[in-house]
Amino acid sequence: MPKMTSIEYLRRLLDSGAELTSQHLQDQLNLSERHVRRLIGQLRDEGLPILERPEGNRKVYALPTERQQSAVSDLRFDSAELRALAIAAKASRSVLTGTPHAVALNRAFEKLLDKARPVSYVFDLDDSMQEWQFDDNATDQIALDLFSSIETAMDNRQCIRINYFTAQDQRNSTARKIDPYGFHKRGRAWLLVAWCHERNALRNFSLTRISRVDACSEEYFDIPDDFIPEDYFRASLGAINSGACEELRLLIEPDKAIYFRERLYHPTQQIEEDRPDGRLVVSYELEGFEEMRSFCQGWGVGITVLEPETLRQRLREEAEALVKRYQA
Repeated sequence: MPKMTSIEYLRRLLDSGAELTSQHLQDQLNLSERHVRRLIGQLRDEGLPILERPEGNRKVYALPTERQQSAVSDLRFDSAELRALAIAAKASRSVLTGTPHAVALNRAFEKLLDKARPVSYVFDLDDSMQEWQFDDNATDQIALDLFSSIETAMDNRQCIRINYFTAQDQRNSTARKIDPYGFHKRGRAWLLVAWCHERNALRNFSLTRISRVDACSEEYFDIPDDFIPEDYFRASLGAINSGACEELRLLIEPDKAIYFRERLYHPTQQIEEDRPDGRLVVSYELEGFEEMRSFCQGWGVGITVLEPETLRQRLREEAEALVKRYQA
């Protein structure tokens, strides 16, 4: 392996994430203070945003996390591995569209392909990619700068305050303090699950309805050990978790039964009855009344709600209102 130059070694030190004093760099590079400053200036001239802060009578240098690079030049891929990575990258594009990571994913994949070209002659990668198609459904529009601010706070376990519009009661809340735990993609929507200090409970926030994000200075949090994202989202059909599970029982008409036989719409889905006339009785254990209502309405006359009675009553009232509207 060729010996690194001083500037290459300096870049590697910065990429490690370390905060480096001028004296430390002089010792590591075996250079004078003036020479170290010259190298730092050269990297800055090349567009590298090296941060600098005083610490006593010393200067400390560091590189922002998002600009640190990792070298993976020793990796080797066979054709099966490369094909799998190409398919995974294409699938990821459909998920990350509309987020700050979409462009970075494309750059990373191009770098990977460039390094992997010696083995790509085994098969035509472009043809292989055309064999796999994923939905490119547009996601709800989110502000990329707010997404990045939330993600940074999430990485640092730092509390934030947000301005948020609650659709259910048409209310704007300002400076709402939350502890951001993680992102969740459901359909078109990006959700943020966070501990809400106002509600003293976990809540899901739609990223499209967050209009401002401010980090809370010197306020940090720990995610409880008993918080398991998979379990948290398992009970919900959508964005709303009420904390209380209900049994949803549906009577499925014959022309819709095939969909419920073929697809699991929720992990708790059970086919209780398969009737001779072709109808099914299907049950779920779910949270979120409004999400259950929306799910059932989407099937129109293809299903009938058997339980809970509160949902039957709600759908009956809305159906009567629709009849009156179209009779007018």
